[in-house]
Amino acid sequence: MNAREWLAEDATTPDLVLLGAPISKASITPVQSWSTPPAFREALQRFPTWDAERYVDVATLRVRDLGDVQGDHDDTAARAAHDRIHAAAANAARTAEHVVVVGGDNSLTRPVVQGLMSAVPGAWGLLTLDAHHDCRPATGGSRNGTPVRELIEAGLPGERVAQIGIHPLGNAREHAEWARAQGIHIVPLHSVRRDGMDAVIATALSLLVARGAERVYVDFDIDVIDRAFAPACPASLPGGMHPDDLFRAAHLLGADSHVVAADLCEVDASADVNAMTLRLMAATFLKFCSGLATRARSAHEA
Repeated sequence: MNAREWLAEDATTPDLVLLGAPISKASITPVQSWSTPPAFREALQRFPTWDAERYVDVATLRVRDLGDVQGDHDDTAARAAHDRIHAAAANAARTAEHVVVVGGDNSLTRPVVQGLMSAVPGAWGLLTLDAHHDCRPATGGSRNGTPVRELIEAGLPGERVAQIGIHPLGNAREHAEWARAQGIHIVPLHSVRRDGMDAVIATALSLLVARGAERVYVDFDIDVIDRAFAPACPASLPGGMHPDDLFRAAHLLGADSHVVAADLCEVDASADVNAMTLRLMAATFLKFCSGLATRARSAHEA
């Protein structure tokens, strides 16, 4: 079975639901990332459900594809689509324990997290893998550079936010200083390389939980990856993270019991080269799912 066939199974009682968020109007750089969710699904055809490294079959997870939210392609702005994403995320959280949203630009993170919070109240934490802080002020409305700041200003404690992979040349000084002032746990790229992904993820999750997070949402911004491997990410930079580090992180996060939802975003399928970025995105999703499957297997064996 390939992963696209698995996604089409439409389980009655899913462990995991997938939701597409085809939006692009909130992107600071003009893009067509509304085109990505269908292309992402097609990219899954290139992969089996078997993760040989972990000796686990992703197909042991029951999955349901909820399809795509009505995007913003025909709208003049992203606000209405953000409202639709908020409602769809809340519905997804009532359908399955685990939710993955595929974008679309990174502005989706704010309405998805708020939709999940409305459906499943409690103490949430946010972990991002991103070259950027996404802490620009939202003076012109929600953009793909504002979701972390918006969530903190809406009440998410900054100390329950962790950011991994921040690029040394990816952020304005004032945004970096604002992030630090909020108590965000920041792990720059050089720390990932020095300490290793296993230690970085373990420390970040431990801190979020120690600071009160009961559920953790993960934002996989694919532009954390070096631009050589992610040409369809408008804001990817040279010197970024390598794919194997992202795959490692995705599996570790999927395997952690505190992680309940995630998004994958900032890929413009129309700008890809030989489907490089789409396949990277698909593989990241499958590594996250292999972590979930490992978690489920461990619980069963216990």
